[in-house]
Amino acid sequence: MRLQSKSRDIWHDTCNIACNIIAMKMPKKSVRKTHARRARRGSFIAGQVRASPSLVAPGKSESDVRRLSRAYNLSNEAVSRVTGASPRTVSYWNAGVAPQRSSAQKLREVTRLFDALSDIIKARSIGPWLQRPNDAFDGSTPLQVMERGENDRLWRMIWQIREGNAG
Repeated sequence: MRLQSKSRDIWHDTCNIACNIIAMKMPKKSVRKTHARRARRGSFIAGQVRASPSLVAPGKSESDVRRLSRAYNLSNEAVSRVTGASPRTVSYWNAGVAPQRSSAQKLREVTRLFDALSDIIKARSIGPWLQRPNDAFDGSTPLQVMERGENDRLWRMIWQIREGNAG
């Protein structure tokens, strides 16, 4: 019985030694030191982490998402809803992080749709219009229609208005 107890004590001591070695090798970094390190590298600005240069789309001064938001008076939440991306992802895009290929494709589709809409209504009115229930969509908002993936209904509406068949 004493032999089992002794081996358990040895095992316990070995674990304690291993834990102490690990703890010695990886000291905790303070938040202040981390922020100071980021500030020296230029990736920390006023409490926010800036996108690293390798992630920023080359040759673009303003992100496509920011231009889309400004031109059509869209909130980050609306951009998130029409693209299917998370609000955090939209914030990264606004900061200059290039979207992944599938997201970039979705952004191009949405921009094309909004460009067509801006031929019919004022571009700055598109954001508020997306949030209002519309009889043409059975009382749903255009934003809800887009979320359901029914952009073809919006394109059909645009075509009908252009052809003079609104009604």
